[in-house]
Amino acid sequence: MKTCLHISGWLEFLVASVLLLAVAGCSEIPGHGPSAYQVETATSQSDEQSLSYVMLDVDVPTIQHLSNYASNLPPKEFRVGKGKRSTIRVGVGDQLSVGIWESIPNGLFSTQGQKRTELGLVVDDKGKIYVPYVGELDVENKTISEVRELILAGLEGKAVDPQVVVNLQANGSHKVIVIGDVARPGQFRVHEDGLSLVEAISEAGGTRNPDYESFVTVVRDDKKFRFGLDDIAEQPANNIWLRPKDIVSITHQPKSFTVFGAVVARRKHDFPSSRLNLSEAIGMSGGLHDGTADATGVFLFRFEDRQKMMALLPPHEQHNEFETVPVVYRLNLKEPSGLFLTQAFEIKDKDVIYVANSSVSEVNKFISILVSPVTGTLRSGVALAGMP
Repeated sequence: MKTCLHISGWLEFLVASVLLLAVAGCSEIPGHGPSAYQVETATSQSDEQSLSYVMLDVDVPTIQHLSNYASNLPPKEFRVGKGKRSTIRVGVGDQLSVGIWESIPNGLFSTQGQKRTELGLVVDDKGKIYVPYVGELDVENKTISEVRELILAGLEGKAVDPQVVVNLQANGSHKVIVIGDVARPGQFRVHEDGLSLVEAISEAGGTRNPDYESFVTVVRDDKKFRFGLDDIAEQPANNIWLRPKDIVSITHQPKSFTVFGAVVARRKHDFPSSRLNLSEAIGMSGGLHDGTADATGVFLFRFEDRQKMMALLPPHEQHNEFETVPVVYRLNLKEPSGLFLTQAFEIKDKDVIYVANSSVSEVNKFISILVSPVTGTLRSGVALAGMP
């Protein structure tokens, strides 16, 4: 009888202790990460030492804004004539073919049996060419039509009714360089009718990896423009017209996202295809963990372009000096619309998805950690009390 009373007293003390600790120290309950409440309230508690962020609900207006925004368009330095072909200009090292016709058989440029002469000319290191009976002409940075007009002007009064045709045989100065993860890296000529980015990559043999795992960097003078190769399908403006001396670098960089918290598989995942939505990403992680996940606390962490998000930012964030803004997207999967919204929300490279643990599971975990050693001791005590 004394043993039963003794155990009963221990249980009463244990229950009281657990209840007191759960109320007084619930913020210290261990878990996989912050609770939904902590994530949602952290913005109002941030100080100068911490990184503040903006929280947005994943709803129809937010998804529409993200879908309609034309992100990562090329800077103005990379837009040649608003998408038109660039004009080929003569440069040092270019080889020109110049044909000169006259109307009489015994003219300056007539030969036996024909009334024309073909000249092969190379632009020297001073940007000049030499034409007989005309002399040196400065042709650097001039168009083919302008070179033709210069030669005609120089022949005035010397040749009889001359006709001049100028062709660019080889433009040593009008090449772009394609390097990196392509089949045949090298130098490629910018044609008279222009050379687009896709054409240059094609001439280099194409990429050795899927488009959605390839990134393009175009260097022009002191400017750079970087984007995913698969973005060209969504943003044709990224298929820019290249200029001579541009450098195109292709790098292989698989896109990835990370999932942790109350999910079955907490780890980094590579994109299986060009496009991936939030529903598919959660599915790749095995889904929410039964019994521990808080379906109202599904969060996605991402750095967004500030200009892109301006219409959705609170007033105090619209005038921030940083180009990017940390955004936490919040989704409630207990609402019927939540599953539809996950299918419309697109995952981006380096996104972080976090599923909060439910408060009940955190309390149960805490009680289990605290009670298990005590119940083990009690079982041993009961066993000893039953011994003769």
